[in-house]
Amino acid sequence: MDSSGQRYDVICDPLDMWTVWDNQADEPASFGGQMLYGLTEGHAVEVAKIMNELYGRDRGADHASRKQPGTGRLLNAGGHRH
Repeated sequence: MDSSGQRYDVICDPLDMWTVWDNQADEPASFGGQMLYGLTEGHAVEVAKIMNELYGRDRGADHASRKQPGTGRLLNAGGHRH
């Protein structure tokens, strides 16, 4: 399930319903206390994409050290330049 290298992936169950899978926790992902399963494929893909952008593996605890692409300028957690 971790073929993409992303923290969140999507999987299809035998009933053609989709689950957002958390590869780090090795269980279905949850958001706001709701398990992300029983979704349409399109919804699951969009949710996984958003979850990876927000909480993916490449997002370390130190958000302040992120650089603005192409400039080398540092961004703070809100995405603003330092």
